This record gives sequence, structure tokens and C-alpha cells, in this order.
Amino acid sequence: MLRVGDELAGKYRVERVLGSGGMAIVVAATHLQLQQRVAIKLLHAEAMTEPGAVERFLREARVSASLRGQHVCRVFDVGVLPEHGPYIVMELLDGRDLATALADRGALPVPLAVDHVLQACLGVAEAHANGLVHRDLKPANLFVVRHRDGSELVKVLDFGIAKPQHEPPDQALTRTSMVLGSPAYMSPEQVRSSRDVDTRTDIWSLGVILYELVTGRRPFDGDTAAQLSFHVVIDPPAPLPPVLPPGFDAVIARCLEKEPAARYQDLAQLARALAPYGTIASRALADAVARTLDRAGQQPLPVHLPPQKPPRWALVASVAAVLVVAGLATIVASL
Repeated sequence: MLRVGDELAGKYRVERVLGSGGMAIVVAATHLQLQQRVAIKLLHAEAMTEPGAVERFLREARVSASLRGQHVCRVFDVGVLPEHGPYIVMELLDGRDLATALADRGALPVPLAVDHVLQACLGVAEAHANGLVHRDLKPANLFVVRHRDGSELVKVLDFGIAKPQHEPPDQALTRTSMVLGSPAYMSPEQVRSSRDVDTRTDIWSLGVILYELVTGRRPFDGDTAAQLSFHVVIDPPAPLPPVLPPGFDAVIARCLEKEPAARYQDLAQLARALAPYGTIASRALADAVARTLDRAGQQPLPVHLPPQKPPRWALVASVAAVLVVAGLATIVASL
């Protein structure tokens, strides 16, 4: 068990616990030689016995270390401790995540919400430019750092289940029988198969986040993971309030199209659509998103709209099969 004052890897001294979840604990520490304050993330002992947990943890380190933009939490070091297992050393952030901000103050003004989402787009765009899909975007993984001048910087966290877009099947970390991600923010195609998604699943998640930031509630709800997943796949989102700026609801609606081909096809399209509703900085952020994707030479995803919408019974059968295989629950007959 970690205690304040413990030394890790012979060079980090634990100062305090920042947070602890079901999978990992994060502590603030000081590098003894550099006198640099850092955050260190370690897996709980019980989490290390779960299939794929250690690999996902190390993948988070590798992916984060490959991204250098200011809108991604930087990784400085990674290793394995004999007594505590694998660890990741990251920059120590001073602020709070958007889930905490929503809980504390409720819905945000539209310009501020748009600015936060555009900053997140810039961080995620770097991942997309490197051929990676985040797959777990949610308010808790968007951290707001406040600078001394009062300005706010959003950083994208937790690339633990990120995947290459064109991952060979024999190297896939996830299998179709595994559901990875946060159900409230997962796209319909991710509900069906966490493996078979592309960058447009992140656009769906950003649409859910934007909806929640401006309303204080999510577009889909359910008492169980099974019910929630059913609504995500089958039903339209809950209506947005009429007080929003004209046309803003259409931007969110396009993010939340059930078919990936009907959504914005890349983050540059989404950023350009959002910019008119943001702050004075939003146009520059949208341009930066486009430049980030252009530098990587990202090719537009092919658009193949389905000839017609599948019948409701087919969609119900599809999501029911996924939920049974995933072991989430059995959809009750009343649905």
C-alpha cells in the first residue's frame, strides 16, 4: 500500500493521493533529483489480474508519450515496480475535469462549452492524425487547467483503450465480445463492437459531451447499461431546449447520427461547424484542428450511406445480441 513519503523507482517521493478509482490510483510526487512535481498512475493489485488490464495501461503510456500537443496530458516516464507493478509518470495538472465542473455548476454557456470542446478536438485531432481512435471521450477525461491569467486550457486524458484505425485482427487488443468504453458516450457502432470503429466514433462522443455541457443532462439515459445501450442504438436523442442559438441543435444532431457516414466525417468539419457559436478564440482553434489533420495528410473517410434505414426489429435484435454476448444484461421484454 502506498504511503506519503514512500520512494518509487528510487527517484520519486509520494506527496499525496490525487484520486483512486476501480482500476488505478494517481498520486502527486516529486522527482528527487530534478525537484519536479509530477503525477504517477499505478494499477491496483486486483486490477492487474483482469485480462488485458496491464496491456491497456501500458498502451495508454505509449500512446500518450507519442502525442506532444498542449491539449494532451504529457507522459514523461513508464516502468514496473516490483512491489506495485506498472506505473506511468505524467505531468501534474492543476484544475478539475469537466465532469466535476458540471456537477458543481451545472450547464455551461454555449460559447464556453464550444471553446472547451474545440480544445478537446485539437487534442483528439493529434491522435487521429497519428491513426488513433480514442474510444473513451467523456467529461471525466477532459481536464481543465486554469492559468494565472484566468485562461483555461483543456487537456485530453486516458488513452488506455485507444486503438489504431487499421489494426490487424491478430494484434487487436479488444475482441468483439468485450465492451470497452463508457456506455453513455459510446456510439451505436461501438456498442455493437468496440473493435470495429473509426474516428467517427469519437465525433459521436464529442456530440454527447457538447449536449451535456449545454444542458446539464445526457441525450440518452437508462436505468441499466443494457437499457442505455438500447436507447443509444435505437432511439433519437432527447430534444434540446429551444433557447439554444439557431442552428446549434443541428450541429449536435449531426454528431449524433446513428450512421457514421451521416456524421461529420472528420474533426475539421465539426470544428468549422462549431466555431461560429464559440468564443473569440474559437475560429483559431478550428483552424488549428484543420492544420493538425492536414499535416498528417489524413484522407477523408469514404461515405456510403445505407440505401434505407434498417427496420426497428433488426436493430433491436442487433443490440440484444451484443449485450448478451458482452454479459451486460438481458433486455427486458418491456423495451
